[in-house]
Amino acid sequence: MTDSELISGIIKRERRAFDLFYERYAQIIFNLCVRILRDEAEAQDVLQEIFLQVWRDAGRFDPSRASVKTWLFTIARSRSLDRYRSRKTVTSRLEDQSEDQFQQIPGKEDLQGASVMQQYVRSALNRLSREQRIVLELSYYDGLTQEEIAARLKEPLGTIKSRIRAALMKLRSLFSGDETNAEA
Repeated sequence: MTDSELISGIIKRERRAFDLFYERYAQIIFNLCVRILRDEAEAQDVLQEIFLQVWRDAGRFDPSRASVKTWLFTIARSRSLDRYRSRKTVTSRLEDQSEDQFQQIPGKEDLQGASVMQQYVRSALNRLSREQRIVLELSYYDGLTQEEIAARLKEPLGTIKSRIRAALMKLRSLFSGDETNAEA
């Protein structure tokens, strides 16, 4: 079943569609949560919240605004960052972590779908300019605000905002399959 078919099934409250959707995305979303939260127990809690939100709010999904994957990753990132920021400030949290913990993503070989998704995202990120990729990684993976990114990179805030917007527009084009706009 396609992602769109699964979302349609979830909207109709079909348990099988939800189960398939969960099987397809749980591991990759868990990996993202662990990467942001750096705590497996909290990542597990947030994972449950994310899929509960998918079950509750599937009817709000708008395919004209984003793909199912993008919608799900946005929910996951938002929930993870909310939890992360409520627990500790981003700056002090980054100082507490050792570099090797950033590389440990438990179970990334466990599901073939997670590996495929990681390759898909990595491939899209590699099509961005170095500057665009850096600002997105600092924002999405490290949870920094635009102001914090500007300070870290010693760049004007407007430049950072422009890079993030351009990168997101390019990713949107890549994920939607619109190669002509992806080259901008």
